[in-house]
Amino acid sequence: MIKDQYLVDRLKRNDLKTLDKVYLTYKKEFFLFARTLNAQEEDIADIYQETIISLYENVQNGKLKKLTSTLKSYVFAIGKFKIYKHMDKTRKLYHEGQVIHISEEMQLFETEALEEQRQVLRKSWKQLGNKCQQILELFYYKGMTLDEIQEVLQYASKDVLKSQKHRCMAQLKELARERYEKA
Repeated sequence: MIKDQYLVDRLKRNDLKTLDKVYLTYKKEFFLFARTLNAQEEDIADIYQETIISLYENVQNGKLKKLTSTLKSYVFAIGKFKIYKHMDKTRKLYHEGQVIHISEEMQLFETEALEEQRQVLRKSWKQLGNKCQQILELFYYKGMTLDEIQEVLQYASKDVLKSQKHRCMAQLKELARERYEKA
């Protein structure tokens, strides 16, 4: 079970204290995250509130029953979508205080570039060994801690696991870089 599932279960029971806890837990990190996406400062608070409301509504209407990632990942994914939707609606991005208008052609190019990167990553992922895939999936996709992964995969030492994770990530990056250079 994903470690944050208990929070979702509490939200299902209309536990508003849990909603407050979730709101406060991720707020500071979300604001930093939103800034990296060049969201305007005056919009971030509204987007975050909308994100938390969407989380709560998704739990209440049954769209979110079981987490497949950490709750933080789920919240940030909603927020990222809302940030991009807001930017699309305003049809402009902000970079270092300057307004940059987004053309439809640029949006199409960015979408194609992202899809190309995903394809390269998928193919590189398939070249990784099973152990590396397991470690990276548990850490990045399932949000497990190194202690949890050590227990599940029965590593003798957390430091050995940490080194292995680092080597696996470096290998994935190298495979992706090589594949991307060939494309």
